[in-house]
Amino acid sequence: MKEWLKQFYGEHKWLTILAAAALVLGILFLCIGFWRTLLLALLVAVGVLMGSILDRGGWPAVKDFFAAIFQKR
Repeated sequence: MKEWLKQFYGEHKWLTILAAAALVLGILFLCIGFWRTLLLALLVAVGVLMGSILDRGGWPAVKDFFAAIFQKR
């Protein structure tokens, strides 16, 4: 059984990931509502963005990122 699952996941990686994500979003919509789910998704996206920036360059990269966004023109 494990081999079949590994093979299926290997052939359909993104299908499996996106189907699981859609299932989680659907459950969240039903349980906590649209706006709370949207807020949660936004907070997760910000966390992922900050985590990827920290992974690439640490706190100086975060500082540079926000300096680039909020620079005076």
